[in-house]
Amino acid sequence: MRKFLLGIDWLTILPVLAITTMGLIILISFNINGLSPVSQGLIIKHIISILIGIFISIIISQIDYRGFATLTQPLFFGILGLLVLVLIFGVRLNGAKSWFSIGPLNLQPGEFAKIGVVLIVAHYFSRYHHKINNFSLILLSLLPVLVIVSLILLQPDFGTAIILIFIWLGMFVFGGIKLQHILVLATLGLVSFASLWFWVFKDYQKQRILTLFDPTSDPLGSGYNTLQSMKSISSGGMMGVKEQLVFVPEVHTDFIFSGFAQQWGFVGVSIYFLLILLIVARMIYIGFKSQDSFPNMIVLGVILSILIQLIINIGMNIGLLPITGVPLPFMSYGGSSMLVYWMLVGLVLSVQKHKLSQGTLFMKDNQDIFG
Repeated sequence: MRKFLLGIDWLTILPVLAITTMGLIILISFNINGLSPVSQGLIIKHIISILIGIFISIIISQIDYRGFATLTQPLFFGILGLLVLVLIFGVRLNGAKSWFSIGPLNLQPGEFAKIGVVLIVAHYFSRYHHKINNFSLILLSLLPVLVIVSLILLQPDFGTAIILIFIWLGMFVFGGIKLQHILVLATLGLVSFASLWFWVFKDYQKQRILTLFDPTSDPLGSGYNTLQSMKSISSGGMMGVKEQLVFVPEVHTDFIFSGFAQQWGFVGVSIYFLLILLIVARMIYIGFKSQDSFPNMIVLGVILSILIQLIINIGMNIGLLPITGVPLPFMSYGGSSMLVYWMLVGLVLSVQKHKLSQGTLFMKDNQDIFG
């Protein structure tokens, strides 16, 4: 046991565990203050999700990361199967058919697509990193991501879909593609957004985006959540307040940052960002210590998954981004999200534990994304 504990990368685990604990404390305080969505049963389920997530993360960390390269094909088709099944048999919550109901628990397949996208793109990049400035190869890597995103948009779950696209884009941008290719991708992104606006977005989704520019234009409708969140955050002051809390809908999930900022104030928020900085810095160090493109891209994908979702969540909490319904990593209530982000941490721990000083054995030019 002592050898096992010494083998764990505590510099990565501890700040993640600290944020998770802060989120649990916030949920318990919501329950104490009588916020109706946060029951004791919900807190118990949250604790179970945390414990399962940590357990799975440790298991993943013991597996040599090179083995995950062989899982991209079954992982891809497994995710597709779940996304199709959830459209048929899933339950509809908050307007989206994104969950399987399994007893008292709800499983969201779209969350697990983040792991799939990170591994698929990392595997692809490790195959073709020496040809990465071939624009056709860049677009080819987008195909499996677009298939996954299309099924998620049918739910509809715009928040998860946009996160997956940005993970793919970020992995290639930071992976070293040419500036001209970045500009072309940006143009394609604008064209795609225009197409989504006219043919895919529902009226309420359009209204959320329009309300972003003036939340007070519909203070009791589409702008209500944003205004309440901003009021909650501003009321926290330097040290936070414990009583007379501002009511914010979905404060235990999408808007937990506003409740956290209200109760912990500027000091608590600063501690949170410091912990995030420590996590990212440690992961960057692990990535740089790896001598191969596959583990480098895995670590990059995990960092992007955390930061992109964090930026989107906090952005909508403070009124800078439209409401898309995504939880705050490691803090919000949500079993699937908690499991997935701890699993992503497990991938980084696997890279740290099994990093090699030479290239991996599966980098062959004549193999495609599925090996």
